[in-house]
Amino acid sequence: MEMQKVTRKPLRRRPGRPAKGQKGQPQGNLALLRAAQSSFARYGFEGVSLRGIAAAAGVDPGLATHYFGTKQAMWEAVIERLAERCSQLVSELQDLVTGTDTPIEIRLETAFRQLINICSEEPDFGMFVARIGSERGEKLEFLISKLLRPYHDPFQSLLKQAMKAKVIRKQPVEVLYFMVLHAVAMTVSYRHLLEHFEERPGDIDQLKADMTRCILATFLNKDDRGPIGKARSVKSPARRQV
Repeated sequence: MEMQKVTRKPLRRRPGRPAKGQKGQPQGNLALLRAAQSSFARYGFEGVSLRGIAAAAGVDPGLATHYFGTKQAMWEAVIERLAERCSQLVSELQDLVTGTDTPIEIRLETAFRQLINICSEEPDFGMFVARIGSERGEKLEFLISKLLRPYHDPFQSLLKQAMKAKVIRKQPVEVLYFMVLHAVAMTVSYRHLLEHFEERPGDIDQLKADMTRCILATFLNKDDRGPIGKARSVKSPARRQV
């Protein structure tokens, strides 16, 4: 007698729990973090939800709950990811500070290029920091301790060295640092505004090249093609004798 073939139905997984061995787990996690960073940057902490972030990432809302549990935990994970991304850069900055055998001009140029690169790779960084920076309390303190302070300290030291060597003029170093940071980060975050003014709007690589040229010309009087040349001193017109 023939035995009846039994077709087993596939087991349904519980909502939000990725299937065992699912290859897309890391990608799903990263997609959520990127979507969360963009959402927090645009709408602030109170303006978003786990469900909305999951929709922006194109994943099941249950996956956001599985990976992070709460919106607060996801917010902290966004900063932790950015801090991890910057950890190597912080180490390189510290080496630039102590590598005094190399001229300060070269070390400062390296730091400028590094800043432009990381902001270009994380285009929402400027808006994210600006949004959280406008708040007060634990969230701001978490942002400062995990992300801003580690990068600030060695970069500030480089600026002080450059002032001492008279490579750049002496000026309030903290104000200068944050002006440079926000000028680069916010230019990338609001690059869409350039399309309304730029005659030849380019892609992110073109923007990086343009920003690099601008910042090197402003601070070091040079660009990628070499020194621009010393600024000519302008003599005051001689007074006419009456």
